[in-house]
Amino acid sequence: MKFEIRRGTSEDAEGIVHLFSGENNPHGWSLQKWRHYYQNYPEGETVFFIAESEQGIIGHYGLFPVVIGGTQVYMGAHAYVTESVRGLAVISRLMKSLDEFCVDNDIPFIVGFANQKFTTVKTKLFKWRTPFFAGFVTTTRFAPSVFKERPLRFQYSDEWLQWRFGKVTDPVVSQYRKAGCETPTYQLLHTQSSVAASDYGLPAFECWSPDGYQKGPDGELFSQPFSLKVYDKHWAGPELLNPENWYIQMGDSDTFLFEAI
Repeated sequence: MKFEIRRGTSEDAEGIVHLFSGENNPHGWSLQKWRHYYQNYPEGETVFFIAESEQGIIGHYGLFPVVIGGTQVYMGAHAYVTESVRGLAVISRLMKSLDEFCVDNDIPFIVGFANQKFTTVKTKLFKWRTPFFAGFVTTTRFAPSVFKERPLRFQYSDEWLQWRFGKVTDPVVSQYRKAGCETPTYQLLHTQSSVAASDYGLPAFECWSPDGYQKGPDGELFSQPFSLKVYDKHWAGPELLNPENWYIQMGDSDTFLFEAI
């Protein structure tokens, strides 16, 4: 099968939404949602690469500018290849294109929150590293001040908080309904201050805490792999790969959608 890889534009929006909607649209993609992510993102210009054949758009990978520890980098998201051509050919070319973009634009490293299957592919075939898996911690209180000295954390503007959560006030506690469960789960997605579950009339909430960082997946409990790829050799030392240097919250990953309680 012949296909080409190119950087996408707004004219590709309908084709990208069609791609994402191909297998029952599990994440509710629409033109409105695409514009929210790829045109209304407040932290800088988004970048996305597409694979295109005579069938139309068959693959996609997006990059969102973020600041981590005072350094401008990118977060990868929305990696997808249509099921009929899924394999190494398309995703390999997509990953090569984003590597070339990052090298050409002096991006020191990129990060991502892929699922466990794609994380394995990235680490084994495309030279990504996975410093840790973020395990879910259930607690009655969380105090980020305990980890305030950790140098590697996502830094956002008020505009980003408004874009992501619809408000700029902290903390952000979200309601999540697991499939087949009538009782909702509550998740602390983002906070800059100490927060107690009792402040919201809750017995407890879930969060990501450095106390729950794991070297690998837990066989019984779900954990989210956090991966990165280094392009600048000055960042290739142990600092990026040491979990004790990182503080990541659930809201840093778009895996977790905000639903107000």
